Amino acid sequence: MLKKIIISIFITLLLIGCKEEVKKDSNLTKKLVKEKKSKIENIEQNISRVEEEIVPDTNIYTNEQLELKAELERYLQQLKSLNTEGIIDMTYPKLFIPINKNMFKRYINTIITSEDITIESFDINITNIGNIQTFSNGKFARVEYRSIIKLAFINPDLYSDELSMRVLNDTLTTKYGMENIKVDGKNREIVIKRDEKLLAIKEKDSDWKFIGDNREYRRLYPQIIPLDILSQI
Repeated sequence: MLKKIIISIFITLLLIGCKEEVKKDSNLTKKLVKEKKSKIENIEQNISRVEEEIVPDTNIYTNEQLELKAELERYLQQLKSLNTEGIIDMTYPKLFIPINKNMFKRYINTIITSEDITIESFDINITNIGNIQTFSNGKFARVEYRSIIKLAFINPDLYSDELSMRVLNDTLTTKYGMENIKVDGKNREIVIKRDEKLLAIKEKDSDWKFIGDNREYRRLYPQIIPLDILSQI
């Protein structure tokens, strides 16, 4: 459907652009039609390539990767619903050596019970399941997903003027990039797009567990991640 719409628009623009020239010379008409047909075929090929890039091909994943993908989807569902116990249950347990589990719970519950801000929507799309590798006590892989979260201010005193909203916009833009932030001052809403990475670890006699794979989490890795995983990432 997308392809047909784009081609229809393209043909319409071509007809509008060459209408006067076609009246002048019938031979030129044939030449133009041939050229336009060739251009349209090229556009179809380009659209097909773009569609292939946008839509993940699950056929490239092994059965083991598909099993991991299913577990990742389950973990991300816990995040979307802010299911505290579910998130903790599927988090790599050694994370709670340097981080107090009760504090972690309180942080999540603070978001749930906040009187200042609420989550309007939270969309997540898995973008990559890395190769599954082995280590001395099991398997691991790196996975990626994209999230789009819409937040709304429910406290009327929070960011209630144009200046404060502009400062917030500048702060978020610096952190996430201009293309990933949309601040709607009128409706007092924020949309944040993020590309996230996780490290998935499956130790023997255990299910897949997940931990963030970014600069902040990697500072903790030497304390909690097995050395034979660290040597491979």
